[in-house]
Formats: sequence, C-alpha cells, structure tokens
Amino acid sequence: MYQLRTMDISPVNSMLYLPGAPVCPEEPKGKMQRRKLMQNQINNIEKQGIKHGEEIASLNLRMGKVEQQLGQLTDVVTDTNLRVGKLEQQVCHIKEVVTEMNVRVEARFEKIDQRFEKIDQRFEKIDQRFARMDERFNALDVAVTKIPAIFAENAMKQNQSLIRVIQWIVSLMVVLVGVTFTAARYIH
Repeated sequence: MYQLRTMDISPVNSMLYLPGAPVCPEEPKGKMQRRKLMQNQINNIEKQGIKHGEEIASLNLRMGKVEQQLGQLTDVVTDTNLRVGKLEQQVCHIKEVVTEMNVRVEARFEKIDQRFEKIDQRFEKIDQRFARMDERFNALDVAVTKIPAIFAENAMKQNQSLIRVIQWIVSLMVVLVGVTFTAARYIH
C-alpha cells in the first residue's frame, strides 16, 4: 500500500492515510542517509570548529608570549638607549678633558721652547767668552815670546806652567760646558 504524502499537509493527519497503512508516515530510505550524512557533516564541522578554537586559543597564547617578549625587548632597548646616552656624555667629557690637556701641553712646550732659546743664548755668550779667552791667550803667548833672552828660561818655565794652567782652565771650561749640556738635556 502506498502512503499519501504531501508537503502541503501539515500537521500530519492520520485520517488521510489509506486503511492498513501505518499511522506515522515513513521517511524515504534516502532521507535517512541524507540525515546521517548531514549529521556527520555537522559533527565534522563541530570538530573542525573545536580544532580551530583550540588553534585560536594556542595562537592567542603565543601572541600573549610575543607581546610579553616585545615588552621585555622594549625595556632592554630603553635601557640600552640610556646606556648609550651615558656613554655619549662620557665621550664628550673625555673630549673636553683631552682638549684641556692639549692646551696645557702646548703651553708647557712653549715654555720649554723659551727655556731652550735662553739656553742657546747662554751658549752663545759662553762661545763669545771662549773666543775672548782665546784672543787673550794668543795675546799672552805673543807677550811671552817677546820677553828678552835673559828671562827666556824663566819665561819658558812660566810659559809651560801658564800653558798647563791654560790647559787646566780650558779643560775646566770643557767640563763646565759638558755639565751645562748635560743639565740642558735633563731640563729638556
């Protein structure tokens, strides 16, 4: 027996069925499979939704960790910038100190140059004195050679002792010059 079915009849009225037909309408066989397929698809979609939700939660956790690390990096960068600023300030201070030291060193070099000029002037004066002394010694030598023959022997003795004295004086002067040069080197 066939069952009368129309989509327009609502609610289902059992009086509309033929005698001997079941009271509740039967669903066609394909519909049950479609329901199962749809239920499976719904279940799969729910499972995918759950998976996506878990992935989103995991990504949110990761994002939170990244934000926390970003905050820490920001703190590190700020601290580094502060340190760099302090280093720049120290470099500026060091430059100022070096400039001041250069000025002082230049002033000292100028003083040392002035001292050397004075020493050079003193050496020139000493050279002039030695030249005068040589002229005097030459004059003495000439005077000694003009002494009469009577006093020649005495003159020779005096000349020899005078030469010794002169040599002693010259050697003393040479020692004095050596000491002066040595002192000049140590002063420099």
